[in-house]
Amino acid sequence: MKNTGYRRYRGRRVAPASKKTTLIQDILTVVVTALVAMVIFRVVLQLAWVPSGSMETTIPTRSLLVAYRLPYLVGDPEVEQGDIITFWSDELDKLLVKRVVGVAGDEISFDGGYVYVNGVKLSEPYLDRQGITTVRNGTVFRVPEGSLFMMGDNRGSSDDSRFWDDPYVSLEDVKAKVMVIISVHKDNSWRGVRTAG
Repeated sequence: MKNTGYRRYRGRRVAPASKKTTLIQDILTVVVTALVAMVIFRVVLQLAWVPSGSMETTIPTRSLLVAYRLPYLVGDPEVEQGDIITFWSDELDKLLVKRVVGVAGDEISFDGGYVYVNGVKLSEPYLDRQGITTVRNGTVFRVPEGSLFMMGDNRGSSDDSRFWDDPYVSLEDVKAKVMVIISVHKDNSWRGVRTAG
């Protein structure tokens, strides 16, 4: 026999695991994976389906959202103007997704199809068309403490703070901040994966 310089391993062979042991390990792996996924999607992240076009073209109809919910469950998060968030509406009895236009203390007014926050015209590059925001003449909203003023990006087709009986969303009803938009339907205004902004 040719000498290759390697020594043969003369240890004991490990017996293969029994079918019962393998089955138990597989079941435990599935259970642990399911528990981890449940924690992630009940505590850390939120998945939401958008059936309507109130946020077009930022969020196309029939899109899937991935939102970050942990700070809204365990802390006192800061919500900023321009954030896209999900929240529960008692008035409409459903989960909604809209953009934050005003925070506590802001005065929201409208003129010539434009939005003004504290007297300054709001820059809204995310809108498909500028100067199309309508509201009842002379309507001014003053956002109370602990509340938000929300609007959809599709201003001509969004049921939002401008039209609700109670125009303000309580911070307690905020569920998550949208991070990722997934749009795959062939008729959508765009397809692919984008970060929310």
